[in-house]
Amino acid sequence: MMAVLALALAASLQALPAIGDTAFVTLESGVTVAVDWIQHRGHTVRSLSVLTQSAIRDLSVETRDDGTAIRSAVSVWNAGDSAGTPIRRELGEDAVYWSDQIPSSLEQVVRRARIVGTPSMTLFGASLYRDARTPIHVERTDSTGWVVTCNHKRYDVLTDARGDVLAATLLEHGVTIERRIGFRREDYPLWPAYAAAPGARYRAEPVRIPAPQGHVLAGTLTLPPGAGPFPGAVLITGLSPHERNNGVPPWMPFRDIADALTRRGVAVLRVDDRGVGESTGDRASSTTFDEANDVRTEVAWLRARKPIDPRRIALVGYSEGGLIAPMVAASDTLLAGIVTLAGPGVPGPVVARYQIEAAVVRDTTIAPAAREAEIQRQLADTLTAREKSYLGIDPLPYARRVRCPALILHGGTDLTVPPRSAERLAWAMRSGGNRNVSVQVFDGISHAFLPDPDGLPSDWAYLPAFMTSPRVLATITDWAARWLRLGSVP
Repeated sequence: MMAVLALALAASLQALPAIGDTAFVTLESGVTVAVDWIQHRGHTVRSLSVLTQSAIRDLSVETRDDGTAIRSAVSVWNAGDSAGTPIRRELGEDAVYWSDQIPSSLEQVVRRARIVGTPSMTLFGASLYRDARTPIHVERTDSTGWVVTCNHKRYDVLTDARGDVLAATLLEHGVTIERRIGFRREDYPLWPAYAAAPGARYRAEPVRIPAPQGHVLAGTLTLPPGAGPFPGAVLITGLSPHERNNGVPPWMPFRDIADALTRRGVAVLRVDDRGVGESTGDRASSTTFDEANDVRTEVAWLRARKPIDPRRIALVGYSEGGLIAPMVAASDTLLAGIVTLAGPGVPGPVVARYQIEAAVVRDTTIAPAAREAEIQRQLADTLTAREKSYLGIDPLPYARRVRCPALILHGGTDLTVPPRSAERLAWAMRSGGNRNVSVQVFDGISHAFLPDPDGLPSDWAYLPAFMTSPRVLATITDWAARWLRLGSVP
């Protein structure tokens, strides 16, 4: 397995073009989350973007003298895979190219605005992937200052006298973009989705866990250096069908959590859902209770591993997993702790109405008088077996039976699960006699635990960064250091 991965990574590296050492570096809370290497040759712009060290966008765009775009070719693939087939497009007239994931497009917007010359204007950005144009509002604030607004994001941009972008700030997102000269590809190495982080001392092992029901749960176990015994954590995915990272590049929250915890000395198990990815079994008929049984199987398997301390195992559950963690902990008194991430603290029907209402109210095509009818129509949609079981569960009776230390985290702009869930879960746990309950709600963080002041799931594709909030990761690892009794950082 590791030999195959090494070959695949080598192929990815060979496929990356050599386009110079000038780059736009995107940072979230000071952590590098993406790099876009750029090169200008006459009327051709070359761009190589790597997001979260895994998602690759190789772009070539031909432009006109006035800064508008003529045609583009972009290849999309992930670290460890072969280079993608180029998507070639004619971009029409009077538009720049635009991608929220490629900062070089922001520079093209400013260059076009300089040529137009008016203090305020609306440009149009042509998509690199489909027939769509995005309005982009640009204001010039002084000789080198600009404000660019697109897809609910405001970029405060600084350029040099020639119009080259030097930096951009997305204040509401806690994100900055900086131009760096001399930034090499090896300064931001590729990281395949299931591998250990480049340069990390821990190791990542593929695992296959037989379940009593006859299916097999496939996943990844990350192990700190040394012989152990190590504390352990089992990660629990959300409601939709998910593989072990609870998302695909560039959004992989479980890889972020596993990396952060394993660097602090915790062995972390994350698996593909039943019937998803490399796991076998029937996903379509599975319920929340079935996944809870799968989690119990994973915990039992981890406890039996020689380098694991069976008395120091915690659960970390996201969204529906934040419901399943208390369900399992309610009957497993040996667990050392649980972490809920955006876990529901209100009944399922309240969750359903909350997320549907949030989307409907913000949909400008739906008249205010028609909103309630649209909400009721969507609430009446046919549900899967999994959705029916999830929505039928009241989380609080399980929470009252949790006796182990608990960390309850929620995003303040979560429009999928009500943020008030956090205190309700904590209240239920404390009312049951649990004195080790911590709660934190993060301002400006969405259901995806990304910096997002709006929070709508439909806007995730337009976010400038895809790494799980460093504030959230630090809170989880600090809690683990206390309640899993971690020693010094390896």
